[in-house]
Amino acid sequence: MSLSLGADVIELRHAPVEGITPGLLALLSEEERAKADRFAFAHDRDCFVAAHALVRATLSDFFARAPQDWAFVTGAWGKPRVDASDGSARLCFNLSHTRGHVAVAVALDREVGVDVERVAPDRADEEVARQLFAPAEFADFQQEPEAGRAEAFFDVWTLKEAYIKAVGLGVALPLKDFAFTRDPLRISFAPTLDDTPSRWLFRRFRPEPDVAMALAARRGPGTEPSVNLRQVDLGAL
Repeated sequence: MSLSLGADVIELRHAPVEGITPGLLALLSEEERAKADRFAFAHDRDCFVAAHALVRATLSDFFARAPQDWAFVTGAWGKPRVDASDGSARLCFNLSHTRGHVAVAVALDREVGVDVERVAPDRADEEVARQLFAPAEFADFQQEPEAGRAEAFFDVWTLKEAYIKAVGLGVALPLKDFAFTRDPLRISFAPTLDDTPSRWLFRRFRPEPDVAMALAARRGPGTEPSVNLRQVDLGAL
């Protein structure tokens, strides 16, 4: 029996990954299983399998279809969506995985983006921030004490990735043309981007002490959407 997904609810599920089971592999398509077999490292394979199994199982919670029966197509910039002509086409989703953790966001008639990253101090140096961040974001990053820089870096980076994934333009969207502040959590846009902050909802989460996760969702008319955050036991899928 399918669960109900209201138009004003965003379902955000995440899970730690500690290996995979035959049951998870069975949820994937033949093409996905073949892709999983091509990963050089087991931890990359496991996260790929877990993320795609979680997407399929979550979608099946909201529409009466077996997880392995979902079909997907990708847009011009690689964002996947449900390939269907029935009511399931209204389901919008996005997935993300990092070493040891996966996440998926699902909504009805609302574009969503999610990003999850392992907080790694060696990836959060000043030169990387200079290259990836908008000037205002980089200035804020420079003001952070050394001990807090990794956390600040991944807070901003996951927000930027979540927004890019929700918009669905991938690398075509210039990273320096939009900027986030962490407190208060806000986005601003350069005049070159045809977007406004009022169109978007953003949330930050810490599913584990060293894992950063961010959600971006397009607002619509009516009630402010709520976020239903759940940690999932992958072994129970």
